[in-house]
Formats: sequence, structure tokens, C-alpha cells
Amino acid sequence: MLDLALRSAMTLLEPVGFIWACLVILTALLLRKREVRLALVPAGLAVFIWILGATPVPGTLLATLERPWVGVKRAELPEADVVVLLGGFSYPSREEVGGLHFNHSADRAVVALELMRLGKAKALAIGGTGMTVKGEAYVEADLLREILVARQLAGPEVISLGGCKNTRHEAEKVAKLAQDRGWKRILLVTSATHMRRAAAVFRTTTGLEIVPAPSAFLTSASIVTSDTLNLIPRSGGFGKIDALLHEQIGWWMYRRRGWISDEAAAR
Repeated sequence: MLDLALRSAMTLLEPVGFIWACLVILTALLLRKREVRLALVPAGLAVFIWILGATPVPGTLLATLERPWVGVKRAELPEADVVVLLGGFSYPSREEVGGLHFNHSADRAVVALELMRLGKAKALAIGGTGMTVKGEAYVEADLLREILVARQLAGPEVISLGGCKNTRHEAEKVAKLAQDRGWKRILLVTSATHMRRAAAVFRTTTGLEIVPAPSAFLTSASIVTSDTLNLIPRSGGFGKIDALLHEQIGWWMYRRRGWISDEAAAR
């Protein structure tokens, strides 16, 4: 009981829990003064925060993007000319091994390496962003390539796509390599939430056969977890809503710009 009370107190000290508690207290004070209409504003905000931060709703919504990719057996995927690992799984770091700090999408790299271990392709192409800080350039793909080559982790050929602006830019660079090397089939590795948009833009841009290899699941569609109601909201649900909105808005923008064809969108 004491442990539960301590955990609840610590949760209330987190930003989301603290703001929610303040809204609840403000609602109670306004109701005590019989300011019912004014109380509706903080009460509504408190309910909104509680739904996003303390219920399974965000995970349920985000899982709609992940469920189409549940059950993909990596060992049963066909062989391809190249495994393409999309970036966004790390940040430059001065202190970490290899100069990379891996984030919640790091499973992308693990899945790509597993496909190479299974002999699904002879080449691994790595995408990712690039940035310049105080005159020093950091390229995600270059840094990971150095780590893999130095440790002989990814087979005979590891290709860096260099700094890329977005998924479309990665697809354009792969299309050029495919034309030069005669590639026909790609094993595409990215997060399950991102796979629909990524596969569609790669099909549109490259014209190649794209075989999805999903990774980095964020919801109970894959992760073993208990989706239960909590009393005090936390930040996790907001991260899931952010991922959902990012993909939905990204899909709309890519379609509007013509980066995803009608044929690719229908698949």
C-alpha cells in the first residue's frame, strides 16, 4: 500500500500528472464556488489529458497502423537484392560507442541485421538524417556503417545513403542505386507505424518490388503489456498520439505532393 502511494506521488510530480492534478483541483475549487460554467473548462482539459495519458485509447488508435504488419515471419521473407534500413533510429552522440545514441526505433537496426544474418540479401543500404553542429557534420548512416563494418556485423557490403531529408529522399537515392546495380527487389525495414507510408513512397519512386520487414512496434499489437486504466495520466499516451498524427499528416502530405501514387496507396 505504501509502495503504491509512493508511486502515485511520484507520478503526480511528473509534468503531465502535475498539470492534470492542478486542473482537477481548479475544477473542484470552481465547483465549490458554484462557478459551474467556468469549471467546465479545466474539467474538460483534465478529462482530455486523462484519456490520452491514463487509458488504452492512444495505443488502440496507433495499433491500427501496426496490425497489418503483425505476423510477418522474417525467416520466411524472400531473398532480395538489398536490405534497406530507413533512418530515424539514432542521434549523434559524443560519448556513446560509435558516436550514436539509439532511440525507441533502434529495433529497425536489429531487424536489418537479423535479415542479413539470415542471408536475405548481400547488401545493406542505410538511410538517415544528417546535421552540422559547430561546423562538424554528423550523418546517421555513415556512423552506423562505421560501427557495422568495424565489427563485421552486416555482411560484405554496407552502403550509406548519406544524409537524407525524408523518406522520399531515401527512396530517390535507392532508386538511383537500383538503376546502377540492376536491383529488382528490396527488403524494406522501418517501424511498423511508418511502414504503410514508407512502402508506398518506395513503390512509387523506385518502381521496384518492395517487401516490408516491419520493426519497432510501439503498442500491444506486438509488445507484451497490460493495457489497463490508470488513475493518474502519464506522458506515454501522448507519444503514441504524436506518432499517429505524424504518420496520418505525413500520408496526406505525400499524397498531395504526388509522392505516393494511387496504385501504391491502394495496396
